[in-house]
Amino acid sequence: MSWEALGISPRDEMVYRFFLRNPGAETADVDTAVVERLVGLRLLAVGPDGGVTAAGPQAAMERLIERRLEAVSGELRRVTAALPSLLAEQTAGEPIELVERIEGTERTQQRIWQASTSAKDVLSMHPSRERVDPRVRDRALSELRAGVRHRSIVHRSTLDDPEVAAYFHEIHRAGDRHRVIDEPIEPLLIFDRETAFVPIEPGNPAAGALMIRQPGIIATMIGLFEQAWSRATDLEPDAAGPSPVEKQVLDLLDRLGKDEVAARAMGVSVRTFRGYVADLMARLGAANRFQVGARAKERGWI
Repeated sequence: MSWEALGISPRDEMVYRFFLRNPGAETADVDTAVVERLVGLRLLAVGPDGGVTAAGPQAAMERLIERRLEAVSGELRRVTAALPSLLAEQTAGEPIELVERIEGTERTQQRIWQASTSAKDVLSMHPSRERVDPRVRDRALSELRAGVRHRSIVHRSTLDDPEVAAYFHEIHRAGDRHRVIDEPIEPLLIFDRETAFVPIEPGNPAAGALMIRQPGIIATMIGLFEQAWSRATDLEPDAAGPSPVEKQVLDLLDRLGKDEVAARAMGVSVRTFRGYVADLMARLGAANRFQVGARAKERGWI
């Protein structure tokens, strides 16, 4: 398999090979953008003195292959996710709507719960919240225990209600990463980056919701969510430095790469280790695990 097949250009490969042959060399005469990209991929590391070292060939190749496999896995999930819709369309003989209007609060809640049943990744925005539904709380905690990833943006005004604030803090500590924002936001739910729910009428949840599965619209909504996420602040600001567990996870990610090997070295299950990695990604604001090392270096954690 060529390096290009793994997402590495000939220029990237040349820079990597240079530092592989010249450990500790500085970046003065090297394209800074290429170095930053390779650092983000954990193929290069910049020391305190500015010297650059390259990951060993085996570790580098394993990291690139793992990255490619994750990308392929994501592509396969997106393709297979379309199968139920295609089968439904075949059975009904009618086209499946990519934007569906759902009338009323009760029907909307039913469709949201149906969509969330098999979801593994949930993005949400909450401009307001009048009450805490015990069923929603119990389900959220159950999903988090099952390994579902949640990220939520809440408007600061929602924290004025002590009951609502206590609810957000509880599920935040259980793993639903919350950030607080002061600017106006609209209600939004996105499941597995494939299905979204937005109100039919802003400010009137009783009117119902639109269920959206059109890929272009979903991509735009995700982009808007990520922009708001980057401007928001953590519900419970992190301590200045990493915890002992986070330090260990960062070290194992850097040295070992493969989750199975790292989990074994840490003495935990692969699922638990991946949960630690997901928490680190959320805390560091990393879009993927390949950014974790770079973000941790930016904070001086490693």
